[in-house]
Amino acid sequence: MAVIEWKKCYEVGIATFDDEHHALVGVINDLYTALREKRGDDALNELLAVLVEYTKKHFEHEEHHMDKYKYPEIVEHKQAHILLKNRIIDFQQQVSSGKTGLSPELMSFLREWLLEHIVETDKKFGAFLLQHSVYDCGPPAI
Repeated sequence: MAVIEWKKCYEVGIATFDDEHHALVGVINDLYTALREKRGDDALNELLAVLVEYTKKHFEHEEHHMDKYKYPEIVEHKQAHILLKNRIIDFQQQVSSGKTGLSPELMSFLREWLLEHIVETDKKFGAFLLQHSVYDCGPPAI
């Protein structure tokens, strides 16, 4: 069972970003599976590293298009990206150093943050792009 079942309502209307969001959901689901199966810290560290890399690439891709099309809420959106990226890196460092393992609380945070961010914040950006007749933002970055 996945922690996040992808639903059409999560789509922002831009296939590139929907594909990237779907990939991020996949990594979070992989983390959840690793947690449930009680895999070791090495597996968790590897999956957290993938999540950090995917998140970084996805955020850079979105922000590039925010700059390119002069998105009016770019500052707030970038701030949300920074907060999540820092939180994930912090979790990764804690797991790597042995201070903590992957926990249900972390999974809950990732699930809630990602879905809230997609549904509330990214959907606004997707609508903005569609209003400006932007339907394609190139191949997925992740």
